[in-house]
Amino acid sequence: MKILTFILLFCSSITCFTQTKYDTLTIEKAISRYRISGISFSPDEKKISFVVTEPVKGNTSPNSDIWIYDIESKRLFQFTWSPKSDTNPKWSPDGKYLAFLSSRSGESQVYLIRVDGGEAFPLSASKTSVEEFEWSPDGKAIAFLATEPMSDDEDKKTKENDDGAVADKEKPSRLWLINVESHIAVKKMLPEWEISEIKWLHDNKSLALVIHTLPKTETDIPELKLYHLIDSSMTTLQSPVHPFWGEVRFAADSKSYNYISARKDGPTMHDLLVQSLDSHDPINLTAKNPDLPVNEYRLMTDGSVMFSAQKGFYSRLFKISPSGTISSVTISQNIGIFDVSSSGAIAFTSISSVHPEELWLRLPDQDPIKITSVNKAFDSFHLIKPEIIRYKSFDGLTIEGSYFKPDNSKGPHPLVVLVHGGPTGAWFDNYSFWNQLFLDKGYAVFCPNVRGSSGYGWDFATKNKNDWGGGDFKDILAGVDFLVGRGDIDANRVGIAGWSYGGYMAMWAVTQTNRFKAAMAGAGMSDLASEFGTEQGSEYDTWFLGTPYRNPKNFADKSPITFVANAKTPTLIIQGALDPIDPVGQSQQFYHGLRHYGVTTELVIYPREHHGFTEQRHIIDYMKRTLAWFDRFMK
Repeated sequence: MKILTFILLFCSSITCFTQTKYDTLTIEKAISRYRISGISFSPDEKKISFVVTEPVKGNTSPNSDIWIYDIESKRLFQFTWSPKSDTNPKWSPDGKYLAFLSSRSGESQVYLIRVDGGEAFPLSASKTSVEEFEWSPDGKAIAFLATEPMSDDEDKKTKENDDGAVADKEKPSRLWLINVESHIAVKKMLPEWEISEIKWLHDNKSLALVIHTLPKTETDIPELKLYHLIDSSMTTLQSPVHPFWGEVRFAADSKSYNYISARKDGPTMHDLLVQSLDSHDPINLTAKNPDLPVNEYRLMTDGSVMFSAQKGFYSRLFKISPSGTISSVTISQNIGIFDVSSSGAIAFTSISSVHPEELWLRLPDQDPIKITSVNKAFDSFHLIKPEIIRYKSFDGLTIEGSYFKPDNSKGPHPLVVLVHGGPTGAWFDNYSFWNQLFLDKGYAVFCPNVRGSSGYGWDFATKNKNDWGGGDFKDILAGVDFLVGRGDIDANRVGIAGWSYGGYMAMWAVTQTNRFKAAMAGAGMSDLASEFGTEQGSEYDTWFLGTPYRNPKNFADKSPITFVANAKTPTLIIQGALDPIDPVGQSQQFYHGLRHYGVTTELVIYPREHHGFTEQRHIIDYMKRTLAWFDRFMK
């Protein structure tokens, strides 16, 4: 954190000089982004705590530390300085302490530190890492979750490499309560559940638990239980009938609770619902207005609710009054994570295509002010803003996309189409090192939010049901035609790239058309049936395609490997060796198919990497390879 501290002190004590020449945007610099998380007002609403995570470096997880901003004095300071990450800070109800998670002593434990100074000390001593914790409303106890540790016999076998693992034999979660004064922890004897969330009710007598029965079923549907501390009894609350959840929050009177949920049987979380404890019928608060995917929400002391939602390429704040009226909150910036005080002060992160996130504060009746400058270094690079374009697809449906045009060379430009993941994802007005590095090399970049993307209403988000590689792919081609028609793009130099579902679409594209001159498929899907049977979370695919056991032709017809004999486009394939979402066999299968038919291809598998890469050298390497691949076949 020394570099970060220097930046903050330097830029706050003197006026940073304006450079007449921009710095060169190398891959190393482009990925050197600080991230902000865990924003929370103190109980007296005079301070804000948050977490700053350093850029990825080497092959270890980036370090995180807790920071505090004093609203009255406008003092910003780093609060923890451990070489091990400190995360998830939570204020005690009286505001005198911060509890947080830290791995400084090995396994992640709950630590406690006085806000007015002193050393942090461990409060828990779990044999396995603490996964989540919550203060009791009276501040006398902390509840936490940790996975059941291995028995002595299991530990002995593991050390002797006698460690065969039985599928779907997950260790259950254990609920613990710590007395904050005595530091005594008591394990609560609960059934063999995986508990993904805990929340205290405001009466201090019960805990809400989001539980998953073990072993999990193929379609995992969580349940909501109330655990009553006075007699260890359990009450089952009416739960949604599908597996998608958002964070559960209880009203001040503990008579109702809110959560984010999919609509009916849809593919992803979308709407904010409220449900009383004695009701079987939740009320959808956002179904018609604004009919946008809710990212997160906060319950306010006056009974209103504030939530953020994605609206096309932007994220906006909305407020639901106690009477149910929904209105927009007038902040013109993108809203990332946020917290709101009882007075209406809003602390939030904001990000754009030309600047990574910073922490902002909007006090009532005032304009937002920027609190941090953790990503100040990006001001020295010439980053390019996109143009938001709208065009008609093959069936008249309006599609929106962001179009980045390089300004250091004359057109027509070579174009790279980037396809987002999901498929129920979306491109967003967000800093992307992919975009900026391609632009720096002279490529135009097109990021379409094709049908099935979020941010355009529920109906739009579900238009790709049973239609992967159909209307969504035609939306991409229609966007390319639109840009070519404007005269900006060289129709003979168009490439395609993407990750996850975007990797699938790159694989699909090269088997359906020869108009793309180069492709990069990251963590893609080539055989949807085998992917379904080997991936983690196959219930997500079930909504779109059913199952390959009942619909084998449906899966085959939408699998790139079925049509690999048509491929001609040089294709680079990038894959993490430990990816549980789109397993390594998907990339290997497509690579062997391309090789069989003599297509120029290269497969690069990175050890230790999962679905999203975390090691600095690997990220730099795959980006270098990607840029070189497109230069080789498109310049």
